[in-house]
Amino acid sequence: MQDFIFDDWFDAPKRVRRAPEVSAALEYADSCGIRDHAFFQVARSDPAALKVWVCQELVVTGPFSQALLRLAAQISNVHLRSMVMVVINGEHGRLKGMEASNAHPWLLNQLRISMNLRREEVQPVAETLEFLATLDKETESILAGLAATGIGNERLILGEYGEIKKCFEECWPQSDYSRFLDANIGEDLRHSEMLCDVASSIIEQHGRAED
Repeated sequence: MQDFIFDDWFDAPKRVRRAPEVSAALEYADSCGIRDHAFFQVARSDPAALKVWVCQELVVTGPFSQALLRLAAQISNVHLRSMVMVVINGEHGRLKGMEASNAHPWLLNQLRISMNLRREEVQPVAETLEFLATLDKETESILAGLAATGIGNERLILGEYGEIKKCFEECWPQSDYSRFLDANIGEDLRHSEMLCDVASSIIEQHGRAED
């Protein structure tokens, strides 16, 4: 705070072109071939695979929302911070009384209940713990955090969720999968685009050398 610069906190950012680094990361995520992962072939006919997937999603969903909050708290500019808050609000939804009935974590929990998965079954595997540790590390930096959340999560899971929805349709159609998956598929592209715009604006304003 000793180097307080008024403009950084209050000036509205101008619309900028997408930074080349951001475009390259988006291209990588879109072309990585996640839709072709062998897991989806298994999950289309194996309920046990879908149980594993839901359990790991349940472990990740809360910490991911917290990572977005930590990321927003690091952004000085009120306008860019507000853009990240739009994503956070989308993840949490509106309250009904004291219940966030449309929050993505809560919709995922409703899917768990519909699958008769006990709470005790929800335990992280080693790879999930490694992912969460990486997410924590990346969100210590604004640009790395925007990349991890906006591209490495919101963008990348568009393909994943599209394929896992097909798996539920074929293997476990009676479960309450559509509310959670449709909420994410419907919002995550917009969320990814917004976080990418924030990253491009910060790169344009402060240069590439700082991060």
